[in-house]
Amino acid sequence: MALNYYKKEQNGKLEVGQVLYTKKFVLTVDRELCKGCQLCKLVCPRGAISLVPAQSTDGRALPPLVDVDESKCDFHGICAVVCPFSAIKITVNGLDELPAVQKDVFPTLTRDIAADNAKCKPGCDKCAQSCPLNIISVDTDAGEVDINRELCAGCQICWMECPEDAIEVTKFIEGTIKINAEECPAGCQNCLDVCPVNALGLDSDGKVFAKDMNCIYCGACLEVCPNEEALKVTRTAIRHTTVNSGAWHRGVEKLTSTAGLKRELAAENAGKARAAVKNLKTSEVKV
Repeated sequence: MALNYYKKEQNGKLEVGQVLYTKKFVLTVDRELCKGCQLCKLVCPRGAISLVPAQSTDGRALPPLVDVDESKCDFHGICAVVCPFSAIKITVNGLDELPAVQKDVFPTLTRDIAADNAKCKPGCDKCAQSCPLNIISVDTDAGEVDINRELCAGCQICWMECPEDAIEVTKFIEGTIKINAEECPAGCQNCLDVCPVNALGLDSDGKVFAKDMNCIYCGACLEVCPNEEALKVTRTAIRHTTVNSGAWHRGVEKLTSTAGLKRELAAENAGKARAAVKNLKTSEVKV
């Protein structure tokens, strides 16, 4: 039974907590890292997360602010698992934990990011200059690249900008983004203002267009679009570590669609079939 709930804002972070007799659970949202996307809200099984519109002072759209109802949160960390920006942390008695992962309820996202410094040329820092999240540092004298993999959202811009093909980035969320320019309100650039990875641009007519190759399908643009017919983001698949649980299946359906869940189940069944065949062959060899 909970003894106390609390919520506070300090030092650019939202902190909500639950104090039990022997444990203290804390969820922290780093406002600087959070980009106001919708993934945590979508996946939360208890409806504890909401997005609050931010007030702009210069006419430009701002990403919404994540709010958490401390009385609804179960502190399992499902939201932290799916956050592409690693903006959410869970601690239990002061130690970083992800109970949903530790209990094999949820997987972790597969972040395949690599930099081959042997290919890097001294003096080149195009990857660092192009990174929209500013998480790449380069020792230009030595030609060495350091990527903060925990904070990488998988936009692939550094990979595309690298002249030496020294960086590899694989998206952990796959999907599509479509803009119907005819439905966009005149002069509206809200989606462009809040996109965290420069996946949107302006054409010569002042119309917003999508750069699908860069999009991470986080849905931040959807949260500020005034016309739901103008913008469509579809998540089709999520790359993750192995897990098989009803909670994850429900999460996949919320993040993608029923069709996405069917693909997830088909992939799991195919994996089980391959494992069964491998075990059978291994048994035959032993005999």
